[in-house]
Amino acid sequence: MESEDLFFCVLDDLNEYLGELTLVGGWLAYVYPRFIWKNFTVNPVTTLDIDFGVSPKKPRVHKKTIFQILSDFDYTERHLDMNRMYPVVLFKSGKVRIDFISSTDIPVENVEKLVGVQMSLNKLPDFDFLLSHSAPVSVKDARRDKTHSLLCPRPSAFIYHKSAVFVEREDELKQAKDLFYIYFILRYAPDLDVILKEFHQYYKRGELPQAAKNLKKYFKRNSSPGCLMVEKENGPDVFIDDLRTDIFERFQELIAQLT
Repeated sequence: MESEDLFFCVLDDLNEYLGELTLVGGWLAYVYPRFIWKNFTVNPVTTLDIDFGVSPKKPRVHKKTIFQILSDFDYTERHLDMNRMYPVVLFKSGKVRIDFISSTDIPVENVEKLVGVQMSLNKLPDFDFLLSHSAPVSVKDARRDKTHSLLCPRPSAFIYHKSAVFVEREDELKQAKDLFYIYFILRYAPDLDVILKEFHQYYKRGELPQAAKNLKKYFKRNSSPGCLMVEKENGPDVFIDDLRTDIFERFQELIAQLT
């Protein structure tokens, strides 16, 4: 089964809960070009892992938790600690890892009622920023002729948050992936002027001030670490003669909004 098909299978499995989950992470680089920009000439970036943000707000009443629902389907449990039964991470068809993320202040009772205490839940500082700048997006599963309403961060919020947190990633490969997602949006978004304006507004409001510091440090010149990481992550590009300069100039346009 292809990763795109598995993605829609997971949405179908979680259909009852999609109004309380926000898609975050790499699959946004698939959703944005396909369902917001309507640009079918862009090869969307895909990944296997699917990440969902969980709001700290009180959830609706459900008969079962997400863990109980997914346990009824073809998900494999993998234990984070072999000496403990829970928490676990679930994999769709043994291939696609499903991760749930929330802010550090999510109430325990919300976790119990929505996700289930058996499920691994990553709690990250500054994660509320993504959840508070999200909007519903209609995503169509053409194979099953079914449409889901999926909460997604605005592209401007996605790249602003990535700018703020990529340095906290545990290794350079993941840092490079985060920076590449920013470049992907800067390169392909048809409404870049709107995205840059919103990006500037986040900065002016004083949200996630580390974003400005990080970008200015990693993109001082076209030989800076950020440009090199994005160039490597992008790989050979037949459409651009000088890829590194293109990366540098696009990030400089972004950095210009941080004044």
